Amino acid sequence: MTVLVIATIGAFTQAVGASWDVTFHLLKRPETFFTPPHGMLYSGVGLLIISAIIGAGILLKNKEIRSKSFSTSLKLLIIGCALSIVAGPTDYLWHKTFGFDGLLSPTHLTLAIGMLINSIAIVLGLARIIVYFPTSAQRRLIKILMIPAFVVLWVTMMWNINIFILPLSKGEHFDFNLHPVSEFIIAIIALPIMDSIVFITSSRTIGRFGGASAVTALFLGLNSFATIIPSPQIIPFLPAYLMLIIPAIIADLISNNNTIYKKSNKVEKKRSFVISGAIIGSIFYIIGYPMLSITFAVPLNYTFNSYDDILGNFINTFPLALVITVIPGIVMGITGALLSANKIKIPETNSPNDVFILSKK
Repeated sequence: MTVLVIATIGAFTQAVGASWDVTFHLLKRPETFFTPPHGMLYSGVGLLIISAIIGAGILLKNKEIRSKSFSTSLKLLIIGCALSIVAGPTDYLWHKTFGFDGLLSPTHLTLAIGMLINSIAIVLGLARIIVYFPTSAQRRLIKILMIPAFVVLWVTMMWNINIFILPLSKGEHFDFNLHPVSEFIIAIIALPIMDSIVFITSSRTIGRFGGASAVTALFLGLNSFATIIPSPQIIPFLPAYLMLIIPAIIADLISNNNTIYKKSNKVEKKRSFVISGAIIGSIFYIIGYPMLSITFAVPLNYTFNSYDDILGNFINTFPLALVITVIPGIVMGITGALLSANKIKIPETNSPNDVFILSKK
């Protein structure tokens, strides 16, 4: 359990630092190694490496642990940290060889995948280990820890999509930007599915009303701190952005309707998840503020030159953006909810058995 606690703190710190660092680059602030974003990023990496080392020691010394379902999370944590360790020095060599690069480069992609594997490992581990804790207080503590764990999963999944859809990947020698139409199509398909999967899965895993709302609130806070507050020119939209907690609470209430009223009908449960997924999917364009508006610059007929362009263009094109994104967002949100409900197994926390949790059916 200690491994997962350290890993959760490390992964959350790393996610904040990585998001903040992208904002620093876009704002063209003086870039040295000793910046606050880098400090958070590498502090998080350090904690993750510590957790991976402890996890490796546990796996090597304890054969019984290797037979438990949650041991998979320790193995994934080792793999994710190994990728992060490789990404650091190779990114330095890449810069030395090719100079300035953009968001999508082989080394940045390696780091992003490593972060994603780590985030999956932590959620998987917490979800699977909970059956080994007999008291409700212990399980409640694990479910509280799931809130930042799911936030990290949400952030890292979003950035693994953003790395392909944001037109910020032209460097000195390589232009890894996709065609604007391709970026647009990937965004309207992948982002609402991802938002819905994380929201519905967190709601089901935490298992009570308020869980997914807390995950959303912390996600909005992280994104505000890392990408909005550092940019005075886009702060005016911050109050409206934080209002996204309202549809999230409504979706959370709907998805937990059966839990609140003690209903067990599987059809009704799935219908609740579908409605909640549709709500979350429909607002994916706003959830992705301010970064997603950069992807939509060309389709909405405006040019992105700097952060100074974002707020005015976002407000001016918002009615058209809603027309373009709401229906696909609803469809993809429903798809994500069905994927979560049908393909992701959630722990039966009243069962003492060692069950395989969050594995594909």
